Amino acid sequence: MKRFLAYLRAQRRVLIAWALTAAVFGAVIALYDLPLEPLGYATVLSAAVAAAVLAAGWPAWSRRCRAVEELIETPSMREPALPEPEGGGDGLEAGYQTALRGMSELLADRDAKAREQQDDLLDYFTMWAHQVKTPLAAMRLLLQSDGQVPRADLERELFQTGRYVDMVLGYLRLGSESNDLLLAKTPLDPVIRQSLRRFARMFILKKLTLVYNGTDAAPVTDAKWVGFILEQLLSNAIKYTPPGGTVTVSADGRMLSVADTGAGIRAEDLPRIFEKGYTGCTGHAEPASSGLGLYLCARAAKKLGCTIFAQSEPGQGAEVTLAFPPDGALYE
Repeated sequence: MKRFLAYLRAQRRVLIAWALTAAVFGAVIALYDLPLEPLGYATVLSAAVAAAVLAAGWPAWSRRCRAVEELIETPSMREPALPEPEGGGDGLEAGYQTALRGMSELLADRDAKAREQQDDLLDYFTMWAHQVKTPLAAMRLLLQSDGQVPRADLERELFQTGRYVDMVLGYLRLGSESNDLLLAKTPLDPVIRQSLRRFARMFILKKLTLVYNGTDAAPVTDAKWVGFILEQLLSNAIKYTPPGGTVTVSADGRMLSVADTGAGIRAEDLPRIFEKGYTGCTGHAEPASSGLGLYLCARAAKKLGCTIFAQSEPGQGAEVTLAFPPDGALYE
């Protein structure tokens, strides 16, 4: 009954038009002082025609209502099963349906992207939690030892834990949709020296030689993100360089490079070292390797409009280079 009353409300223009037409005929007949019997006969006939028209439209309207109810009960984000629009493909209802389908596709795309980001975040934190357990477990064992805790070992593990925390914060900032960039002409020398100071103790503990001769390079970039990339590269260089080795930092023109004298990277691994979670043969030999550092570097470089690439010969170390875009390219 409710649906039928709703149908009558939807067809109220037809009923109002019929009533107004009957009223006009009645007024004309009254003005001309004509007999009322023809008016009554015409009114009954026109009412019968209007009822027939309404009855003929009822089944289709009822089917459309059921289709909408089914759509509400089982909504589809990508392709909503809408009934055929009244008025054909060029009518107003067809336009509304087109807009609705467009909105449904947009919401479906956003939903898929949100699920992908959530899965990506879950994968990252699962891997991160697994990796951060290593230095925490090492510190626990050191503190539980009967003798005096070796300060150097404790510092090394504590520093590694801090690096993992910095990585996860960088990952969260990279995934943020906010524009966390401050592009300006940035002298690289202060950025490099600040990062080297953070790793100075690790160079000493591992007895590594640092080579850096300063630079006057000043590309247009963001100092914070360049520092983030540089610290990831320094962390990798220290990790894979044996005691007594050398780490070289250089910057010239639009290039910033970190080179080491470690085991190097095999040729078949080079194209994939910036993939998420990829460690390669060198990484498999290092228990603390997560395959996340260079992946984050690649994402941060893309955010800056830079390119990052690696060169290596197995047994002769590796060099990773961050190439800045030409001046003015980021503003075009």
